[in-house]
Amino acid sequence: MCLEKGVKMKKNLLLIVIILVLLLPMLRTPSFVSAFDSGGATLVIGTTDSVESAIDPAQAYDFFGWEIIQNTGCGLVETEPATGDIMPSLATSWSLTPDGLTWTFNLRQGVYFDDNVTEFNATHVKYSFDRAMIGIASPDGPQLNMEYDAIIDSVEVASKYVVQFNLKIQFAPFLRLMACPAALIVNPVYAPFDQVVYYTEGNVRASTPMDLGPYKLTKWEQFAGKDMEMWLEANPNYWRIGYPKTEKIIIQFYSDATALRLAIEAGDIDVAFRHISATDIEDLKDNPDVKVWQGVGVAIQYMIFQEDPVGTLPQLNDARIRRALAACLNRSEVTTTVFLDQLSPLYSMIPTGMIGRPEGAAGPFEVLGDANYTYARSLLAELGYNEANKLEIELWYETSGHYPSSAEQAQLYKAQFEASGVISVALKFADWPSYRINRNEGVMHVFIYGWYPDYIDPDNYAFLYYAVWLNHHYIDYGEHYAEMKAAYDAARASSNETERVNLYDELEGYAVMDCPVVPLWQGKAFAVTKPDVQGVYLDITQSLRMWYLIFTLPGDLNYDGIVNILDVIVLAGSFGSEPDDPNWNPDADLNDDGTINIFDAILIAGDFGKTS
Repeated sequence: MCLEKGVKMKKNLLLIVIILVLLLPMLRTPSFVSAFDSGGATLVIGTTDSVESAIDPAQAYDFFGWEIIQNTGCGLVETEPATGDIMPSLATSWSLTPDGLTWTFNLRQGVYFDDNVTEFNATHVKYSFDRAMIGIASPDGPQLNMEYDAIIDSVEVASKYVVQFNLKIQFAPFLRLMACPAALIVNPVYAPFDQVVYYTEGNVRASTPMDLGPYKLTKWEQFAGKDMEMWLEANPNYWRIGYPKTEKIIIQFYSDATALRLAIEAGDIDVAFRHISATDIEDLKDNPDVKVWQGVGVAIQYMIFQEDPVGTLPQLNDARIRRALAACLNRSEVTTTVFLDQLSPLYSMIPTGMIGRPEGAAGPFEVLGDANYTYARSLLAELGYNEANKLEIELWYETSGHYPSSAEQAQLYKAQFEASGVISVALKFADWPSYRINRNEGVMHVFIYGWYPDYIDPDNYAFLYYAVWLNHHYIDYGEHYAEMKAAYDAARASSNETERVNLYDELEGYAVMDCPVVPLWQGKAFAVTKPDVQGVYLDITQSLRMWYLIFTLPGDLNYDGIVNILDVIVLAGSFGSEPDDPNWNPDADLNDDGTINIFDAILIAGDFGKTS
């Protein structure tokens, strides 16, 4: 069978080559030149997201801030988009001592900062980590909140191109930690040791400490504190040959999901990323002028209870109140009604796909039930709440499109709480910058929040129950905080997967009893592009690696930027096939007639030799 398939492919290839030989001279005449214009030099991305505070890895701890850091910076290692494996970046190799406490990285040579004179070396690695952990140590920053100081003891320059990390504990996901944007290297010239780099109006270079990545930030415009437009242009000093694929990226910021959808439908942008509503995604799937991309989802959303006093509202420092509120939630109703089943109900802060959380496994919060009003009323009755004396809460949500369909979610959660008959809900809202300030000031009674992983490991989710930066004061009041923290610390120090899973189960058992935060749903990643945009990777990192994005020619079947004999070979492999055939390749059906045939070969011939 394999021999027959090989012979058939050779015959197909021969036939297509003959067609090319016969048609190329004719197709190169002006009247037959393809009208396709790849452009390719500039690609426009639209988003409803924004930078929360800065694009400095010592401060930024938000999705879009990290998005820009990742596309303009570089770290020791990175996550390979196709497999999710760790791959070399500024480090070419690494090793770990038998005791699991010392990592040694051998650095890439010949990499230069933007002055094209200063060569990257081990001193820059040490400076970047010492600056973030010691010089700045921002209370809102990732290093403090991911507890770098509990993991990393010191960073030492072993030689010009060798750097060592001495750890305090064995830390299983250390390479994952090194791949996250908080671990990217800064340029000391633009990154003062004890000062965060913030947006500087009229001076884009002073607004970022990054310049080793595939792109340079060349424009950043804000109006009244809101992002309006960013430009990323190819970094001529970037060490990886062939990247970025697109010379210039323009990022335009939209007020809401409706405006973003209209922009992609009108062709004003080439890529729409974060956020398009669930209804719009379903509609756009039927639009032949765009392509909807769906990726792995490890982003989660959860509800937080402020345990410190908030004005005259009832204090939520009694776990019975929080368990009652958690029992009222009906996750499936939200994921179906608001998100059209594009998301999944979540009953653990550690999402499906992580170790110990396989598909279909029960989550610890399932014991509280969904819309379990009998249980909720019984708990609140112990505290004197009933139909005549309702528990009054304020439920907050953000309005800037930072999270998807926030208002619709909040309305449904309000209805679910009030269906208990013993809870009264006042909805409150704020734009994202104000929301963040409110979080820091502890003035939101109950609020909806989301999480995108810093690094791909349960360690990066389980700490959210008591994260200091959430400012919900569970550490001050939590009945089982000490036991929870002990289980977490033991899990992160263990290299035994079974032991780690058992410890996370123990931790979440305490979380169900205390309910400091409550998981709501686990999402998927979506992007919408023009049909000729390729290089979209929506993987476990949840990031859009802009340096892979590229406009492609219709005949560029292997997406290498040129239509040549390699694409002819791809076409030959599926020649004569239809959608039900095992060797069907939809990309090779260039005229969309449902058959890969001579007409597709003619179209390849028309663009043969062109580059994007």
